[in-house]
Amino acid sequence: MKFKKSKTADVGGTSLKLTIPLKFKDVEKILGKPFYSDGYKVSGEWVLVSEDGDVVTLYDWKETSLYDDDLPSVEEFRKSSEPIEFHVGAHDKEVAEKFKTWLLNQKKLVA
Repeated sequence: MKFKKSKTADVGGTSLKLTIPLKFKDVEKILGKPFYSDGYKVSGEWVLVSEDGDVVTLYDWKETSLYDDDLPSVEEFRKSSEPIEFHVGAHDKEVAEKFKTWLLNQKKLVA
């Protein structure tokens, strides 16, 4: 299954289904710059749609000083070589698992 970025997909009803340990810079190599930040708990989010029309979100959650002053700034976080647990939101876990497989395969291609 393939996934494509979308700025217009309806993310309503998606919720956390799993996490994937990744470095921000690896995600950015694969997906480009994030589309969205809530300025508080999420410093970066990508929205993707599968070839079957399933919506998936990938985002950092409470990883930066936007949420807690003791955490790294957004800039420090994005430059870090340490992986973090990125959250995957979807309508069901099966789609989230397919996305995880797709994303990890993409990571191998850009490594």
